[in-house]
Amino acid sequence: DLEEALADPQLTHREMVVELEHPTLGPVRQLGVPIKLREHPGGVRAPAPALGEATRELLGRAGYDDGEIDRLLAEGVAAVTQPIERIP
Repeated sequence: DLEEALADPQLTHREMVVELEHPTLGPVRQLGVPIKLREHPGGVRAPAPALGEATRELLGRAGYDDGEIDRLLAEGVAAVTQPIERIP
C-alpha cells in the first residue's frame, strides 16, 4: 500500500519523503526533491502552500492593485485559502 511504499528505506535515504511543520496542521509529510545534484542538492524548506494561499501576492506581482484583486475575489475568478483540515 501507499504507506508501506513511502516507508521504504531507499526513499528515506534519498529524502524523497520529508516531514515539515505546517502552521495549521502541525507535522506533515510531503514529497522531497527527486533530482539530487552533487553541488546543489536542493531540498524542501517549507510545506506546500494551501490552495489560494498566495493569490493576493501573486496577483499583486502580476500588476493588479488591491481593488482589482478584491473584484476578482468577489466575482469568484480568483480564490483565497479556505480552512484546511487533516485527513484521517
